[in-house]
Amino acid sequence: MKLCRTHLCDGVSVNTVTTDRFKTAFLTVNLFVPLARETASAYSLLTDVLMRGTKEYPTMQALNQKQDELYSLGLGAYVQKKGEMQIVTFELTAIDDAFAFDGMKVLAEGMKLLSGLIFDPVTEQGVFKADYVSSEQKNLCDDIRGKINNKTSYARRRCIDIMCEGEPYAVDHGGDLEEVQAITPASLWNDYQNLLAGSLVEIFYVGSKQDAEIVDLCKTYLPFAPRDASFTETTIGALPETPRTVTEQMRIQQCKLTIGFRTEYALQLGNFPAMALFNEVFGGSPNSKLFVNVREKKSLCYYCSSFPDGLKGLLMIVSGIEQKNKQTALDAIMEQLDEIKRGNVTDEELQNARRSLRNNYREITDSPASICAWYMGRICTGRSDTPEDAAEAIEAVTREDIIRVANSIRLDTVYYLEGAE
Repeated sequence: MKLCRTHLCDGVSVNTVTTDRFKTAFLTVNLFVPLARETASAYSLLTDVLMRGTKEYPTMQALNQKQDELYSLGLGAYVQKKGEMQIVTFELTAIDDAFAFDGMKVLAEGMKLLSGLIFDPVTEQGVFKADYVSSEQKNLCDDIRGKINNKTSYARRRCIDIMCEGEPYAVDHGGDLEEVQAITPASLWNDYQNLLAGSLVEIFYVGSKQDAEIVDLCKTYLPFAPRDASFTETTIGALPETPRTVTEQMRIQQCKLTIGFRTEYALQLGNFPAMALFNEVFGGSPNSKLFVNVREKKSLCYYCSSFPDGLKGLLMIVSGIEQKNKQTALDAIMEQLDEIKRGNVTDEELQNARRSLRNNYREITDSPASICAWYMGRICTGRSDTPEDAAEAIEAVTREDIIRVANSIRLDTVYYLEGAE
């Protein structure tokens, strides 16, 4: 599925994938800003406040009723993280116009409603409505406090905090408790104005309509002014002088072992296919060395998998282990990395890894959301390759390439979240 990219004005672009595979139209408006502690919490809260209503539909009840009238139109707003960028995303899912029995232009009506959310929110005395802000502040604070309940993601978050301390990548794009509590309707309004005026805007559409029609709709309903904005470059950080081991305690039964590596492989460097295939062999699939040898054969982990960040150049391993097996599990994981370094990768392992990645790339085209996510990640790094292109690139990666990846990555941080005695 090819992407068609159109620049509306400075800092504002429309990206379309025209296909008749789906019965829906999917559109996202993405506002890119540098990931920064000073603004991350405000932008996270902003998405919740904007979803409370528009000037025309000033309550959630009125907004939901209008969505129902538009064939149960889907609307959403949330923040994402790509490398060292925070993205404020507005999402629209509508039934394809061809399936509207009354001839309604559902997408156009939906974009009109979306325009109201972005440009015409509910206000009070020239700023956001105070009770909307306070209500969503409470909800967001509850969400932030609740993150600790998922111990696996919490441990991964803490490992990143430690290994990327001082780097924008360590900022939590979902918000910080104290920062959220300090927000006022006036300060949030100021951040909202800065976001609209200064962010890089990337609009994505997947559906049956042609590029020209989508561009016209965007000009009508998404009138972003020109701006001097560009993608934030994600830095690939340096290694610490010596690898760090950090242990923290909490009332848990299953110990969490998270390992962070620095790599020299990233999408923007053009060498990521080798990392992708290495990861499948190492810990990215049920046929990987970590899964087969550490989890299944040695029974040292309840789960154990690896995944790379294609923009930041990191490789993370997450696992759940018995506390008494801390060192044994770590040694077994590092042993599997050493196996690849020494060239012990079988033909079967390579075939399984290629097959797994091909399936993964093929599945991307099964949903509009995953198609949008794919191209967003590519555009962030100046690329335009399709999932099919990526699958083809995997075929060119050799065993020697995988060995080079294994020998180039460097251990940064070992983090244990263990039970308190």
